[in-house]
Amino acid sequence: MRPLQGLVLLGALAGIVAAAPGHATAQEPAGIFPFEYRRLDLDNGLRAYLIRAGAPGQIAYLSVVRTGARDEVEPGRTGYAHFFEHMMFRGTKKYPNYDGVTEKLGAFRNANTSNDRTAYYLVAGTEYLEQIMDLESDRFMNLDYSEEGFRTEAGAILGEYQQGAYSSYSILDRKVRETAFLKHTYRHSTIGLEADVRAMPEGYEYSRSFFHRFYRPENVVLVIAGDMDLDHTEALVHQYYDGWEPGYQAPAIQAEPEQTAKRTATVEYSGRTLPIVTYNWRAPAWSGTAKDAVAIEVLGRVAFGPNSDVYRKLVIQERRLQGLGAGFGLDRDPSLVSLNAMVSDPADVDAVESELEAAVALARDSLVDAKLLADTKSAMKYGFLMRLETAQNVAFALIQPIVNTGGIEAVNDYYRTLDAITAEDIRDAARTVLDDRGLTKVTLVQAERGS
Repeated sequence: MRPLQGLVLLGALAGIVAAAPGHATAQEPAGIFPFEYRRLDLDNGLRAYLIRAGAPGQIAYLSVVRTGARDEVEPGRTGYAHFFEHMMFRGTKKYPNYDGVTEKLGAFRNANTSNDRTAYYLVAGTEYLEQIMDLESDRFMNLDYSEEGFRTEAGAILGEYQQGAYSSYSILDRKVRETAFLKHTYRHSTIGLEADVRAMPEGYEYSRSFFHRFYRPENVVLVIAGDMDLDHTEALVHQYYDGWEPGYQAPAIQAEPEQTAKRTATVEYSGRTLPIVTYNWRAPAWSGTAKDAVAIEVLGRVAFGPNSDVYRKLVIQERRLQGLGAGFGLDRDPSLVSLNAMVSDPADVDAVESELEAAVALARDSLVDAKLLADTKSAMKYGFLMRLETAQNVAFALIQPIVNTGGIEAVNDYYRTLDAITAEDIRDAARTVLDDRGLTKVTLVQAERGS
């Protein structure tokens, strides 16, 4: 779910022969993805992609753990995927000062967590490849922290929660989640529920079990992009990762029951804010081959994006909206797509809602302009290609297919499917998704003084 965010689109790569465990498969450019790469499937389940791309003398090193907030199924234990984004920088017995080592290498490093994954990355000179591989493989296998260190980091997480939890957007996001989701773990945000975050300092033993369940080779995909010798890099992957013991335990995530009626909620915000109206519809899981899934992502752009009639009218011409965002990117599991509007005049909310709902009806009932559709598809394709200028951007562009499919083999499929999308497909997607029976509408308003 992406309430209050713009469309996130990262494609996916196909047409390769699946490699047997312990083998490598070389791939030549055969579709929109322009770079030579090699896929390794280790006996322990780790998958690695070695991609020659970017500027000379530089590499990007990306480790994607296919665990995020969706995997937090135990009651009272939300927020641990994000927690480990922090703990993974604590070091190991071999490298107790992770930050100090990476600073000496001149490496830029960071991490981030979402509903569906946790991603760790470094960017450094090619000459440090083996040192980085030693460092990264060690922390993924041998992360070491004391209970005191755990409690210290848990306090920092609570501070991060308190810093952002009471903004208007965070409050609205929580209300959308708790209204739209009754069973699925998309009900809680990445940082976790407040009560669970406050209880984290007592969760040291649980944290160790979380790490040992999810930080396993079968649940991690490695991408090394940049200037490197593929044969040498392949040998290093085997040297440093073959000894990682498998043991991933997939969580039992409850499917969300079918929604059969529109849901609405209003939330009051104690600070100063303009009204925010958010429409959130049920949507399927991401796919690179299903026309309905790809058409939904195009729908968000043509019906509500900056080139749409409703955007030009309400945002640019009449300035009745401070902003209009269409979050029509899809997730690993069935989730929501959203339309979010900040209204300039509180007295104008009802009228603006009528305009937005008319635009939704138009998308369901009519065919999109042929030129707008062609231009949008072209922008999506060439926007993807233009992002591939650096090794880091190449690695980042592949996160979404890795999260959703376990590999990068869907990129070419996605853009082949995109090429085939018609105006009729867009209309069909709108009729299927933009249905009031699957709608959760939440409005945030400023609380009256004294309330």
